[in-house]
Amino acid sequence: KKAIVGIEAAIVLIAFVIVAAALAFVVLNMGMFTTQKSKEVMNQALNEASSALEVDGSVMAYVNDNGKVAAIYIPLKISPGQQAVDLSPDKVDVVVRLPSGTFLKVNNLVTKPASTPVDLTQLYQETASDSSVNATFYMIQSLQTDENVPAFKVLEIGEKALLVICLPTNLALGPYQSFTVEIRPLAGAPLTVERMIPPTLPTGEVINLV
Repeated sequence: KKAIVGIEAAIVLIAFVIVAAALAFVVLNMGMFTTQKSKEVMNQALNEASSALEVDGSVMAYVNDNGKVAAIYIPLKISPGQQAVDLSPDKVDVVVRLPSGTFLKVNNLVTKPASTPVDLTQLYQETASDSSVNATFYMIQSLQTDENVPAFKVLEIGEKALLVICLPTNLALGPYQSFTVEIRPLAGAPLTVERMIPPTLPTGEVINLV
């Protein structure tokens, strides 16, 4: 009888151990799953809170013959740790805020290639319009590019792009006026660029905006 009772106790103890091990496995598995999901949510929130684009150098402007800023040049690149950005007109929005009002979706032109060295005055002449605010993304390429061959529309890590915003004559900016440009890609926070026009504007030249 003592032997049978011992065997029964051992069986019950083994059953308890098996059940406890199964429960521990379930708890550990759920913990690891929750940790993985938390990590994914945190990474996604970080990507949404940070901009995929950043300004690569100095923001510049072209001064027309009337002594006013008629074009704005914003060099761009991919932010560290971010993914490639599609610069197609239907994938990214450019919003321009001027003293005279706000202009939405001004990047309605197709992305174009531009080889180095870049002729900023020529890019202004290509993009300029007499009636509306126009913006074009130019993909900067190190080699001479045929104008008939379209550039890649996706800006990747290590590549550079130049956003050219042309203002019509009636919206050109004078000294001490400010502007704000928002570049809104599909993913991530928008990149906001705000500058003020300096008091001295040499006509027909490209100036740096601090």
